[in-house]
Order: sequence, then structure tokens, then C-alpha cells
Amino acid sequence: MDPRAELLARRAALRTRLRAGDARAALSLARSLERDPPRDHAAARRAYEAAAKAGLADAMAALGEMLRDGRGGPRDLEGAVRWFSEAARRGKPEAIASLAGALLHGEGAPRDRATAIRLFRRAASAGVVQAMVDLALCLRQGAAGVPRDDAAALRWLRRAATLGHAGAALLVGQAYWFGRMGAPRDRARAAPFLLAAARKGEPKAAGLAAEARTVLGGAAPRRPPARVTAPAARPAGSRAPRSGRTRP
Repeated sequence: MDPRAELLARRAALRTRLRAGDARAALSLARSLERDPPRDHAAARRAYEAAAKAGLADAMAALGEMLRDGRGGPRDLEGAVRWFSEAARRGKPEAIASLAGALLHGEGAPRDRATAIRLFRRAASAGVVQAMVDLALCLRQGAAGVPRDDAAALRWLRRAATLGHAGAALLVGQAYWFGRMGAPRDRARAAPFLLAAARKGEPKAAGLAAEARTVLGGAAPRRPPARVTAPAARPAGSRAPRSGRTRP
């Protein structure tokens, strides 16, 4: 069968199951409509809503993102926070991170930096990479009741860089290159992070990466980050994971 015809047939079958009240079919249909051409964000949003109302945490988190970003319909920040909260209560780490981003920036809920940091910590501990970066940036600044902690910030950034975040790799590289965040000035240690960030198109890494190549002198990088990828277009608040707005 032609791939497009097969996709449309699968969607038709999922719609039939959705009309029969199958929440998981609604979630599968929503994901297909959101991600696979031909896309239909408005229909995806409706399907996510059906699955969310049936109690699926994954659908709640995805619906919250669509409402926050204004995809498939009007932007609704308060509605996004409600669904993030519901999904967070069910233990969805990505929703916890997104809720933290909303509270950090006062988008759809009163601004509450201390609670945002606590939620970022929960999400980061559960493995949400963008939340690690957002938590680190908050710890660099401190907040009411949350003291500045450069050492902890650097640890979270290193972890995020190792797990694939180019923005984190840049910040770790800069920390060792310039001796920031309590890190020793160690350009050999900085170089692999800067090169990894530059390879993925991180613009602020390009200049330092050229110098980093000289530092390494063609030698293999020491302890290179694992699989660095480009930073998400929307850290939670700047419209990513989608966990929180980062400002390197």
C-alpha cells in the first residue's frame, strides 16, 4: 500500500476507535496529526483534548504545550497551566518542567520563582534534560529562599551536556574556558564541550571553538560529551520542552 494511503487508513481507524471512546486511540491520532504529514494541528489539539479528558497524562502534557504555544487554535496560557498541573499530579516529568517554566515567568499563573526551582529540580532529577539547564540557570541567579549555587549549576549543566544539550555544552565550555561558576580555568577541559556545541550550530561557540582546536592541537578531545544536539527551540517559557526559558 502507498505510505500516504496507509497513513490515512490508519488515521481513519483511529478516528473510529476515538468515536467509540478509546482514549489511547485519541492520543495516537493526535500524535500522528501533529507530527506526520499531512499535519492538522487543529484536529490534533481536539484529539489531545479528548485523550486528556479521559485521564491520559501524556495527552494532558501535549495539550498544555499546544495551548501554551497557540498551535491548532488560540493561545491559552491559563488553560495550559491547568493541564500541566493535572499531568504533573500524575507524575509526568515533562509536564512538571513545563509547569515550572510557567511559574518562573508568570505565564498563566502568578510568578513563583521558588516553586519553579523546586519543580525544575524534580523534573531534572527525573531525567528531563531541558529542566537540568533551566534549573542550572536559576541556581546561577538564586531566588527568594533559594541561594545562588554555582557549583550545583555547573554539575547540572555538565549532566545536560553529556545527555545531549548543545546550549549546556556551550555554558560548560565557557565556564572552564573563562573560569566561571567556580570552575578552574582549564582550556583543555573546555575544548571538547565548545567543539561539540559548535558542531551542532551553536552560534556563540563558533569563535571559541576555533581557539579550542588550537588548544587541542589535533589531539583527540579529552572526555568528550556523549551526544550533543542542538538546543531545543523552546526551553519552557521560550517555547521548547519544553521546560523553561533559558538565557545563556
